[in-house]
Amino acid sequence: MSFTDNAATSGREILPAAVVPEHYTLELTPDLESFTFDGIVHADVKIVHATSTIVVNAFELDIKAARVQLTRIKTEATLPASSITYNDKLQQATLHFDQELPADAQARVTIEFQGIHNDKMAGFYRSSYADPDGTKKFMVVTQFEATDARRCLPCWDEPALKATFDVILNVQKDLSALSNMNIISEDAHPTLASHKTVKFARTPVMSTYLLALAVGDFEYIQAKTAPNCPALPNQVTVRVYTTRGLSNQGKFALGCAVRILEYFSAVFGEPYPLPKMDMMAAPDFSAGAMENWGLVTYRTAAILFDDKKSTALAKERVAGIVSHELAHQWFGNLVTMQWWNELWLNEGFATFVGTLAIARHLFPEWDSFVAFVGNDMARALTLDAMRSSHPIEVPVKSPAEISQIFDAISYSKGASVIRMLSSWLTEDVFLAGVRKYIQRLKYRNAATTDLWAALSEASGMDVSEFMTLWTKKVGYPVISAERQGNAVTVKQARFLSTGDATAEEDETVWWCPLAPYVGGEPTNSASVVLKQKEGTFALPAKPTAVPVDFYKLNLDQANFYRVQYAAADLARLGEAVEHGLVPTADRVGLVSDVFALAAAGYSSTVNALALLSHFKGEQEYIVLEAIAAKLSQVKTVWAMEPEPVADQLAALQRSIFAPTAHAMGWEYPDGESHLDGLKRQLAIGQAGMAGDKELVAQAKARFARFIQGDTHAIHPNLRGAVYAIVLRHSSVSPAAKGGEPHSAELEAVKAIWENESTPMDQRLAALGALGHVQDSTLLAGLLEYAMDESKVRPQDVMYPLRSVAANARAGGRVLAWKFVQQRWDELHARYQQSLSLLAHCVSIAGDFASAEFAETEVEGFFAGKDTKAVDRALMQTLEKIRAQAAWLERDRAPVQAWLAENVQN
Repeated sequence: MSFTDNAATSGREILPAAVVPEHYTLELTPDLESFTFDGIVHADVKIVHATSTIVVNAFELDIKAARVQLTRIKTEATLPASSITYNDKLQQATLHFDQELPADAQARVTIEFQGIHNDKMAGFYRSSYADPDGTKKFMVVTQFEATDARRCLPCWDEPALKATFDVILNVQKDLSALSNMNIISEDAHPTLASHKTVKFARTPVMSTYLLALAVGDFEYIQAKTAPNCPALPNQVTVRVYTTRGLSNQGKFALGCAVRILEYFSAVFGEPYPLPKMDMMAAPDFSAGAMENWGLVTYRTAAILFDDKKSTALAKERVAGIVSHELAHQWFGNLVTMQWWNELWLNEGFATFVGTLAIARHLFPEWDSFVAFVGNDMARALTLDAMRSSHPIEVPVKSPAEISQIFDAISYSKGASVIRMLSSWLTEDVFLAGVRKYIQRLKYRNAATTDLWAALSEASGMDVSEFMTLWTKKVGYPVISAERQGNAVTVKQARFLSTGDATAEEDETVWWCPLAPYVGGEPTNSASVVLKQKEGTFALPAKPTAVPVDFYKLNLDQANFYRVQYAAADLARLGEAVEHGLVPTADRVGLVSDVFALAAAGYSSTVNALALLSHFKGEQEYIVLEAIAAKLSQVKTVWAMEPEPVADQLAALQRSIFAPTAHAMGWEYPDGESHLDGLKRQLAIGQAGMAGDKELVAQAKARFARFIQGDTHAIHPNLRGAVYAIVLRHSSVSPAAKGGEPHSAELEAVKAIWENESTPMDQRLAALGALGHVQDSTLLAGLLEYAMDESKVRPQDVMYPLRSVAANARAGGRVLAWKFVQQRWDELHARYQQSLSLLAHCVSIAGDFASAEFAETEVEGFFAGKDTKAVDRALMQTLEKIRAQAAWLERDRAPVQAWLAENVQN
């Protein structure tokens, strides 16, 4: 070829630049019995460079015929493809023509093909379910992100190659057909008497990964945006589609969606551009949800909520996921990243502004940005502390590499640095810059530099000067701080989970707003920024009315780093916590930092455990949740230590959570706040699992009543906790001769999971609790049960697998790892199209590893296996095993001594 080949110059697995699409007319005829579909696509294209071949993406498609017709010329000659060749590795098909297609010509490429409705949750796949009467049925639905549109149609499957789409679906008359746009006609099929032809309006220009299709026996509920909404002048019809009998559980998501579309249209200064927003629950779905423009698809548990039977945590999850996916309608759909290396422009933004909508508009009482510190920010800090982490903007070349960056860096670190920037610029200035960005780049593709430019214009600052490092460099700093008089000396160095950064790894000097406050009062934080390796700043005198002379950096935990305080400064911070002088988000950050520093060897675990004494009176749910997470981490690493240690850690857990559990009790009073309801569930769950006798007895008694039909015996918020407590603390009947051990409680919880009339969030609570049973034979049986697709959908296997792996004292840790080893080929085959699920299988070893299986065993097992699609997960797993082993070796003796001295069983 005489033209420049994009793939050759970028190193990416992308298509040649000779031909680019402008419009697709796609007609598909799905068959829900044979699970195949016939298709024809007419692609209107521009010939950029003269060529005798046209290369498209196609995978698992049987191309029957292809032709090209040159348009806008007198002859409009049609040329059939003389041959079609395939490159399975690159997932490309090349159409060869006997005549060269001239540069700058317009053409229509027509391809006839057949595809399969696979059961791998990728492409145009099938999903099975049971109707309310028990009849097994199928639906077909799409999941194209990142590179699976090519499983449905031959296309130019890259985010920058945007085009418009006309979609036509030929479906059985008794089924519903959905796509991105509204239906414009529905007529009898001209030749298939049992079918109808459904035509949809033309889409806006968009990337192929956002195309969406669904066919099945659906029902729906609907609402509309306000008719007089200034920011959204054209009313949008919003619907929630489900299989039969479930649509009523979509009411909460529907109400959220209407309010969110109105809010984002106002905040972003750009109305939602489509006439409708459909949201559909798919029984089989590998991710949580997918932001297809105008037809967002969800796991059932991510969109359905029963206001009488579901949990408060499920309500939070649904609101958060709906907000995230609708944020994508602007960030990702309207403005799309140029290439997958800038995925964070989609996912980081959607995570941040999705939280913004909840915090500022939908449910401000939930303290969502405080929860963000304990959840998203904590996940990002954990992953980015590894050597095997990656920059936010990371080079990616192949589909296998793309799938691996849908992680806590792209989502949570991306959102965290956006939050840091928003805090620095102020939210109003930040959103003004976002509006510039959207207006300038709508219906186009964007790079990170485009975002920095818009924010720089809005703020009058050179944003790229201080933000580029945060997106292009891996990692983040730990800032050591020591006060002498009224001066604080600070130093920054790269933080690693192993605490051993080399000089070469510690060359980055991050821009760090220190955001100090003294005695609970913010200082003039805009003037205190660390731009060098070290510096000193002056503290103002503390307010006279404040009883503790303390300071804290990183007000509201707005900035992405950890802080290590000198011992005296940390002690005064602990006193300030007891006096109620430290804001909630800062208490969450303090707990997170102190335990992370201990795990990495920057300080002792004893210091972290001792700090918890200052939190004995803690009443905020989000802080208690952070404490529970850190204690769980310690208990995981120390799980196989001698019994006194395990018992003392359980006693420490009881001492923190049991007083709250007993004070709040089991009943939910009318009008109780959302966060107090969550606190009750957390406290009872934590204290009960740690063996509080009164709570265990109550849990068993209530469980017995519940399985006899008394649904009021356990509040929906508490059911998952009760299932886990009962299984953890119930005896198992010994095996009869030739038989196996038996647990009546285990069978009862299994029955709850298998009851398809129970809301999915409650079913998953039961499924995730099963691994708490205290018998290794039963645990091994559970792992086999989890692989039975008639009992557990492939997408849900991780719930029992992780709970078994967490049950170290009953042998679950070793069982889960051996299970992954023995069934690896089967797991790999099952999840090779759903790589995030395959990565979970790999990470099991690292999440719960200890002395039972060493890094060398895990590394040895995977040596020689095809792990290209999960190599990041494997590197992170090995690194985690090393870090946890070093932590235990380093702090085993001091922790044992501290527990013996300070904790009473």
